[in-house]
Amino acid sequence: MPVSERTSKIVWGQCAARCCMCKKDLLFEANGAVSSLIGEVAHIVGETKSAARGASPLSLKERNEAENLLLLCRDHHKIVDDDSATYPVDRLHQIKINHLAWIAASLIKPRAWRSTISQLTYINVPRLCEQAEMGGYEVDLRHYKESQTLHSLGWDLNHVMSAFHAVLAHLSVDAIPLLDAFLHESLIGTAISFDRQRFRTKNVPVEVPSDAAKLRKFTGNIAKDPHIYCQRGSFRIVMFIDPRWITTSTAFTLFRPSSGQSVFSGLGRVTGVDYEAGIVTVTPWVIGLPRSPFEEVLQSAVVPTAVTVSGTAMLDSLVDMDRAKRDEVYFSPAPTHCDLCRKTLSKDKYMIDGAVKDLGCWACMCAHCFNQRGRKIGWGHGQLYLRDSNGWLKVAGFPPPTACEDTF
Repeated sequence: MPVSERTSKIVWGQCAARCCMCKKDLLFEANGAVSSLIGEVAHIVGETKSAARGASPLSLKERNEAENLLLLCRDHHKIVDDDSATYPVDRLHQIKINHLAWIAASLIKPRAWRSTISQLTYINVPRLCEQAEMGGYEVDLRHYKESQTLHSLGWDLNHVMSAFHAVLAHLSVDAIPLLDAFLHESLIGTAISFDRQRFRTKNVPVEVPSDAAKLRKFTGNIAKDPHIYCQRGSFRIVMFIDPRWITTSTAFTLFRPSSGQSVFSGLGRVTGVDYEAGIVTVTPWVIGLPRSPFEEVLQSAVVPTAVTVSGTAMLDSLVDMDRAKRDEVYFSPAPTHCDLCRKTLSKDKYMIDGAVKDLGCWACMCAHCFNQRGRKIGWGHGQLYLRDSNGWLKVAGFPPPTACEDTF
């Protein structure tokens, strides 16, 4: 019995269409489309007892399963079959293991993802909160009612979306850009990002009940479950859409456009790879409309002043430890998170209690937010605090010295 088409697809997918020995790409493309497969599925234990490396108790069925197969270019297939003494079963198993490790290390290279979303259309609240906490941020969910769908929160939805926008403005996640992805099981569990990607939409309902408990459950049937999808080479990226995380009525129209297509940016995690169907399934964490070119120009025009070495040095230069030790003023109660981005302050060197340019109020800020949105350090503008063993010690922005202090 020959290797089945299904098993052959699995092996091609497992090996990322590369020769397990020379790493040669075994997909020949003509005019941008895949036209020829120039590799061969090879047996580790021979298919028959008379074949190369055929002496084995394995049954014929076991010999033709994916565990006993690897992908080789035609040259190396001929070499290993002609020289079974140099390429025994154990060595070929190790060659395949090494190849799978090489794929994970060499072909799957995550990049730091930063949000390019202008308007949030889909927020997977528990999954995105999980990512935020892993990054040291806390999402303010005081206005979120867990039993309701997002779009039924009314005015409270504005607070929820604002809280996520604040975190996404700072959150960085290592993710593989969708355009760099390929059909391989090493993707499973990996974050995947997309920017200005065109998706087709399917089965998303027009209306859903406000009570999340009354929503229709997922069936696992792609023909029935709501999802968006796009084609990536010879395989399809499918993202299942849970209607309770769609934000607004306007967002629902984007998931049910008259054209059947919408352009989104966002982030999610790969949950499955189906070689036979050529499908990669993804659980989306956040989906939204991308920034317009005009917004991108404005964004690039603002010189970022995040906490770089020079930014930290600037704060260092303001510290007056003599005055700090003399006054010994600690901020109480000690803040645990930045009021603006909700990032934890547990590992920060500095905290600033100061005026915010765009809000007309004061906030306890991390150095990153202060550099972007704070006014300045000085009496009436902001105070700089340094972490020590007792808490946050005021080290700059002191009140003017009194007349008595001037005499010393």
